[in-house]
Amino acid sequence: MFRSDRPRQFHLPTPRETAEEWGGRIAAVRDAPPDWFFLVGRQSTDHYLCHIDINYHRGRDFLASVQTSRPLPPEHRIRSFTTPESELANFLANSDRFDFDPRTGRRPAVERTSAGELRLDGTPVPVEIHHSLGCRSALVPELPGQPGYLILTAPDEHWEAVTDLVLRPPTTF
Repeated sequence: MFRSDRPRQFHLPTPRETAEEWGGRIAAVRDAPPDWFFLVGRQSTDHYLCHIDINYHRGRDFLASVQTSRPLPPEHRIRSFTTPESELANFLANSDRFDFDPRTGRRPAVERTSAGELRLDGTPVPVEIHHSLGCRSALVPELPGQPGYLILTAPDEHWEAVTDLVLRPPTTF
């Protein structure tokens, strides 16, 4: 018999708790359509919160993802980088647009790239857009006033609705 003396408490942080742990501003769609809702996801490395995902949904449909990322402290041995290509592959798999098989590791290929523009806090930002299977992903490599970057991913049909982004303070979650 296996016995553990570890506490059995499990706490799933609320979006506000996650935002407060983050401490900085978090990228989000400025004016999401009223029938959309968002869920907050988090990714940590060695207990350091390095990525926050704001995932937009309508009913059961996964419509868009805005990931805000920050660098890890220098003492961390393992680096955690995401790219527009990796986020696009994740979005395609999580939205059932690509049947990912972990045994083969086959991911969708980027079909093409194009030049485009996002708006961040009202300022136009030129970006390179990666396209695959009717979806797009783009990177904003620097955030104003804080270290880190953001990656926006959405299907072609919702791209225009999500390209106006804002950096929100933790108190707004």
